[in-house]
Formats: sequence, C-alpha cells, structure tokens
Amino acid sequence: MALSADEQRLLDQLEESLRAEDPAFARKLESHPKMPSARRWVIVVVCFLAGLALLVTGMLVDFRISVLGFLVMFAGVAVVLIRPKQADEPLTSNIDEPSDRRHN
Repeated sequence: MALSADEQRLLDQLEESLRAEDPAFARKLESHPKMPSARRWVIVVVCFLAGLALLVTGMLVDFRISVLGFLVMFAGVAVVLIRPKQADEPLTSNIDEPSDRRHN
C-alpha cells in the first residue's frame, strides 16, 4: 500500500529530524543490511545439505559422523543469524559516555 502525500511528507520530516539530531545513528540505520547477502544464503544451503548428508551417513556408519553433521548444519545457520561487525563500528560500546545532545 502506497503512502499518501501527507504521510510521505511526515515521514520525510521525521527522517530529516533524525539525521539532524543524531547523524551517527542515522548513518548506522542506513548502512545496516536488511537481509543477508546471497553469498551467505549459498553458504547456508551448502552447509545444511552437507550436514544432512553427514547426519544420514552417520546413522548408517558411526554416531560421531552424525554429530559432525549436526554441527555443520548448526554452523550454516549461524552464518546467517550472526551479523558481522561493520568496519566502522567500535569494538566497545559508548553507552556509558554522556552525550551532549541528550542533556540539552
């Protein structure tokens, strides 16, 4: 459903005020990937299928191979769920540091 002209104008005003009040936060929101990349999905599918093959093979041959298959499938899912750190993100959080904008 498309936004009306008034809704679009209000949304644009909110975006502009966010950029003016906290440009670092606005940049972080704009640069955050919404969906994992296609390359990451390919890794997940390959890991899942390889893990499934090891799981089934392990049932026929040895239990330890099944455990390995489960771990491979788990690692494949973790690739999508764990977001890599952005290059410009600090390694520590700045939550405890006071912000001049909050106290004005």
